[in-house]
Amino acid sequence: MDINIGDERMVELVSTYSDEEMLERALTKRIDAFGHFARLVQRPKPDEITITQSQKRFEPFWYGAARARYSYDRRHRYAVNAAPEVRSVTIYEHEHEVSEGRQHAFQLEALEHCVEEFQCELALDPQRGEERNYSRFLTSGQREIANVDAIQSDGVLAVPPEVRSSFVVHRLVQMLMKTFQADRIHEERIDIDSVVLYFRPIYAFEYHWPARDRRAVLEFEALTGDVRSEGGQIKQQMARVLANDTLFDVGADALGSILPGANIAVKIGRFAARKALS
Repeated sequence: MDINIGDERMVELVSTYSDEEMLERALTKRIDAFGHFARLVQRPKPDEITITQSQKRFEPFWYGAARARYSYDRRHRYAVNAAPEVRSVTIYEHEHEVSEGRQHAFQLEALEHCVEEFQCELALDPQRGEERNYSRFLTSGQREIANVDAIQSDGVLAVPPEVRSSFVVHRLVQMLMKTFQADRIHEERIDIDSVVLYFRPIYAFEYHWPARDRRAVLEFEALTGDVRSEGGQIKQQMARVLANDTLFDVGADALGSILPGANIAVKIGRFAARKALS
């Protein structure tokens, strides 16, 4: 089995909205932040609600794409139907007896030359590694970055993923692994074409309604403009080192845990290669 790890990248998804535009959108949602009851019954005036805190952060998700190719030979016996009057058939100077009974046929030994090809892709959430649909974000502008420091500056946070690239590779390999009967194997290969750690921008705003002494938080997807309520506090993220070697941890040794005991030939990608040479 050959497993080839190809393109490994870290990508910032570029916000559709500027900081100023996000603030303007946040201001228009001041009343909505406190729910339908406040908007329909209590009816505060917009200037009674202030924005007390704001935060921009980047939340990650993983994307992977892979292909598999299996080429092999296998022996197979074909049953070939014959006319009722036929008792035997000669093919290439070899005579085959035709069986009597319900199936009037003769057996033909053959060597099948087989090729099977598969491909798959997946997107995983960064905390539990569960599959999620992030396709709506992937039409946004993209900017490849060398490391997380490129986006984590001036108070902007980058949320660390719990899942590492080795988990993504493992899942892709599991999806493409195939068992088959073969007399001879010519090729058994999985190509991990792409492993990408995407970071998408999110803006959070904390609202204060002094007359009711209430606080609320809304979060805005900076790629789509979608809004969601997040309760009473802006998320606090602990500072953690997000080194490339930590995030992209696939190497020749690590793949041994994916297929224990298998003979794995590995071509590793950009981040993993850099780690191997250091």
